[in-house]
Amino acid sequence: MPCNLKLVTCNLIHMKFLFACCVVILSTIPAYSQNLLANGGFEEENICTEFEKPCAPEAWIATSLYFNYYFSAPLKYLVKAHEGTHYVGLAAGSLGRPGIRNFIRCRLLCGLQKGHRYKLEMYVFSLHPVLDSIGVYFSARDFLYERRYFRLITPQLWTINGLDTTIKKKRDWQKVELLYTADGTEEFITIGHFKRLDVTGIPAPDFRDQYYFFLDDVSLTPVDVHEKLCEQADSIKKEIYSENERHAYLERKISLYSNNPPPVKPLPKTIADKKKQRIDTLVIPDIFFATARYELTPASHYLLDSFASQLKLPVIDSMIVEGHTDSIGKLAYNETLSLNRANSVKAYLSGKVAGLEERAVTRGYAYLRPVASNKTPQGRQLNRRVEIILYRQED
Repeated sequence: MPCNLKLVTCNLIHMKFLFACCVVILSTIPAYSQNLLANGGFEEENICTEFEKPCAPEAWIATSLYFNYYFSAPLKYLVKAHEGTHYVGLAAGSLGRPGIRNFIRCRLLCGLQKGHRYKLEMYVFSLHPVLDSIGVYFSARDFLYERRYFRLITPQLWTINGLDTTIKKKRDWQKVELLYTADGTEEFITIGHFKRLDVTGIPAPDFRDQYYFFLDDVSLTPVDVHEKLCEQADSIKKEIYSENERHAYLERKISLYSNNPPPVKPLPKTIADKKKQRIDTLVIPDIFFATARYELTPASHYLLDSFASQLKLPVIDSMIVEGHTDSIGKLAYNETLSLNRANSVKAYLSGKVAGLEERAVTRGYAYLRPVASNKTPQGRQLNRRVEIILYRQED
């Protein structure tokens, strides 16, 4: 049944708070691990047909064998894997072969729903300024058989457009988060250095005569937490893992099909339940918390009491409380602060509404999901917030 949840407003310290209503699709139970990419951490190793030994990541195939691209140990003591032991290196330039690139591609586990939004997350490391050059290209055709020169291809996403482009430590992994709106034709994802110009002018290449950027922990997930993988995802993953051609065998395969690529069977789409939910969101700025702490101030009680008075169970299906900070300070500190603030809000509301605690979850995102630029005091103030998201069932 519909829920007549009224808008709550509070004119405190010249700031107004209200619920912003929107509609999302799918079931009533959130799905938090719906990665549409297999082996995004590159930890599962492919046993290639040619040499019968691990030599590449499962599911991901590089377009050029001229470059080494699969690493399991620090390279010139510059970098180790972001998580686990393996990561991928892609060419950003070469002293010996200027203008030559290698890209890495993977087939999706399910097709994307047209008009739906998806979040791409990945970690990038490079000693070179490449964050304006790394592109992500979605295609209906297999990029392995792409005959166009890469300079004629325009990726849909560039890392420079990430949700948070704050440069972290120079010798550290940079998290990149991008939002993508699907057109419904996507079958493959390809990542690489699409910029026309090579990285040049640096006397010491990263490996042999090549300049690299490194990639780890790649995921593509629906923005709608209720959107699920297709039922065939596991069988499709097995098909993807069965592609064992690497090295010379892969070159022969590409040569064989370059003029007439093998047909690609359309992927089944992610599951979109017809049942709808309505989401209401309350944003709580950090003025309602003790400075740099997670205790709620007395001024917050009126707002939260007004909010709690509108909550009706079981009409409210679930509640998510998310904590966010600005980019000042270390990530670990901000993760703890943001989660503790979310927990404080959950605990307060749970004490006001019986049965709410079992329906509520908390998350701490630190500064990884900004809503404004962290380069200005005004932007940082907007980023310091707690968001309460309500899911409620509709007929």
